[in-house]
Amino acid sequence: MAMAKFAIGERVEKATDDHEDGVVIAVFPTTDGNFRYAVDMEGYGALQFFTEENLVVCAG
Repeated sequence: MAMAKFAIGERVEKATDDHEDGVVIAVFPTTDGNFRYAVDMEGYGALQFFTEENLVVCAG
């Protein structure tokens, strides 16, 4: 089984659009062997879910 690219508590940002950042709250393995991440994005007050391809380590 592959390891997740990001860990709970790690600061990440969206790889596209406006590069908003947040903190990984949970990591979920998918049935096809990939991972999805629940991220608490600053300013939203709700979790957003992303695939690994849509996140990068926060630069700031």
